[in-house]
Amino acid sequence: MFKLITTAFLFLFTTNYCFSDAPLANPNTISEQSESSKPRLTPYSANYEVTWKAGWFPVTVKATRTLKVSEEFDWTLSFEAYSSIADLSEISHFNVENLVILPQKYRYKTTGFLSKSHRSQEFNWPEKKLWLPKKEVWAQYELPEYLQDNMSYQEQIRLELMAGKKQFEYPIAYKNRLKHYYFEVVGESLLKTKQGKITVIEVKQTHLKSKKESTRIWYAKDYDHLMVKLAKVRSNGDKNTILLKNAQLQGRTLLGF
Repeated sequence: MFKLITTAFLFLFTTNYCFSDAPLANPNTISEQSESSKPRLTPYSANYEVTWKAGWFPVTVKATRTLKVSEEFDWTLSFEAYSSIADLSEISHFNVENLVILPQKYRYKTTGFLSKSHRSQEFNWPEKKLWLPKKEVWAQYELPEYLQDNMSYQEQIRLELMAGKKQFEYPIAYKNRLKHYYFEVVGESLLKTKQGKITVIEVKQTHLKSKKESTRIWYAKDYDHLMVKLAKVRSNGDKNTILLKNAQLQGRTLLGF
């Protein structure tokens, strides 16, 4: 059961996102922008409430997500969720070059009675190889351009939105294989929160396997494009919701739901 619950986080807090007419971040285009106008990541700490509902059985878990400057790399992104039956911890270390995130190290770990899992990745960009420490083997594929880990793409989405992009896709390093995630911007709207009405950008996942599935994510435009809400419906009718409770962003507070 905990594996199903954590899947709710791990959509945006690890979702499984080729495609169309919108290019990915292009270093040649980006270099023409002035430094002051370039999108950039900023540190934050955010608390979320995640609810998984299957039939009449809802389960709610609290989670914390933090982005901070790293001692070894440019950034460290961490996600932690705790419940009475199990815990989850996920960490991504990455660098940023010309608005493109380059993951360096990734770790995922769950503990508890119902689910135990531990995996990690180390990215060798000069040789375009991925090391899997737990299995002590190299992944059986070469690292493609714009490759993200199971967390770093979430910050890459923020950079794309800051740059005004409407569609984006990412190859994702998942265990010993590659996945591809696809997104497009739906539009802007006002969302009522404890902060008051805030402007949000709505993004949906595309290229889903079933017409019964849907995933939509809302980002706070004036608060560093932080995610404030996620709503996911699975093909079997199960629903996952992620709601921001509060966040601290460089001296600013954002109250959620």
